[in-house]
Amino acid sequence: MSHDARDAQYREIWVEGPQGQQLCALINGELGWLMYLREPGDAGMSSRNPDYDGPEAASIDYLLENGQRDEYPASWALPVATLQRAIDAFRADGLPPAFVLWHRDD
Repeated sequence: MSHDARDAQYREIWVEGPQGQQLCALINGELGWLMYLREPGDAGMSSRNPDYDGPEAASIDYLLENGQRDEYPASWALPVATLQRAIDAFRADGLPPAFVLWHRDD
């Protein structure tokens, strides 16, 4: 499967914890957002950026591995370095990282 240069900026990362909980990072370039699921079918929690000061209606598009393109609010996006730190912390303890501002989606 070939990807053009634009698609190279998109990534979808899933990490599973010891009790089946999951952390997903959707990335577009240098920004992305996180979703934490306690179990399959869970509404879960999603990241928010408390420092976001852009337009309320702004969104960022993400390309999923299945080819689906989704848009989510820009106010959910965090720098990739923060996402990597969150992934590393989740791998260590299976918990949603405390340094991320989480919004309960249920």
